[in-house]
Amino acid sequence: MHTSPAKLILLSLCFQGLTLVPAFAQVAPADGRVGTPLNASVPSTVANATAAPATTTPSAAATNVTSYVLGSEDLITVRVFAADDIPDKPVQIDNDGTVTLPMIGRVHAAGLTVEQFQANLITAYKKYFKDPQVTVQVNDFRSQPVSVAGNVTTPGVVQLRGNRNLMEVIGQAGGLRADAGDSVLITRNLNEGPIPVTGAFTDPTGKYSVAHINIRDIMSGKDPEANIMIKPHDVITVPRARLVYVLGNVGRAGGYVMTENETMSITQAIALAGGWDHMAAMSKARVLRADGGPQREQIPVDLKKIMENKSPDLQLRPDDILYVPNSMSKQVTARGVEAAIGIGTGVLIWK
Repeated sequence: MHTSPAKLILLSLCFQGLTLVPAFAQVAPADGRVGTPLNASVPSTVANATAAPATTTPSAAATNVTSYVLGSEDLITVRVFAADDIPDKPVQIDNDGTVTLPMIGRVHAAGLTVEQFQANLITAYKKYFKDPQVTVQVNDFRSQPVSVAGNVTTPGVVQLRGNRNLMEVIGQAGGLRADAGDSVLITRNLNEGPIPVTGAFTDPTGKYSVAHINIRDIMSGKDPEANIMIKPHDVITVPRARLVYVLGNVGRAGGYVMTENETMSITQAIALAGGWDHMAAMSKARVLRADGGPQREQIPVDLKKIMENKSPDLQLRPDDILYVPNSMSKQVTARGVEAAIGIGTGVLIWK
């Protein structure tokens, strides 16, 4: 009796007490790694033999999203099983919303979900096959761009892959930066309908709906309904937070965020910064304020008198720098402080 080489290998492994785990019997463990065999005791040689090599990155891999609405410029792959004369090469949906496929010619795709388009193709191919098995995969999402600008980790264009809310899209852009403001600005083409939040308005051209949404209220659970669904071609702008900088001989130097509709006094800023250290020259502090000119205005501040209630507590403005010098310092200059901290770069942001 002739035995194939594959069977001989299988018998040999069984005699050695090894257990083969099929490549499809794999799970993602709690640590998030993908591709770990279900049986952790499988020898590495067997596990490696059963695991498929990773030849593409997740972004390049074809993805089957049945609820995704297809559109122009999306790249898809249509497979008809047991039909060798129909190549399964990626094709792009044209600007008119159609795609040309073997045997059935041009068919409409834009505006249909992947599941709906797949059902239509099954009907179309029944003219040529008794029981056609058709699958549609999306290789590249191109038809539903959303622009995310401003203070996010990776600003740019992201693609909607099905229904996505505001927080999910910001997550696609890498999330908020530490110096992001409390609210975001959303601009939407009125063809997609007005933005469904209180305070949304139409811009002067009459073409766009515009709304400010407080993202901190969403994150805190105060206003979860503001986490609206995002539409294709929306523009999301995340502005920079209003910051006050506290630098010098303090416990925790850096930039401190001024939340919406809030002011910050010198005593509040000093408290946020953890107070001053024993080397601080309290009577020589300065507020460096941009006044629109090439240099900052210097406002003398005597912290000791303020703390003793002998001098008024100054209200700080966005981008003010409260600088507490060392008692050994002979002179404080606005230009020197700005050069030392490299304002806007490399300064820790505290919230």
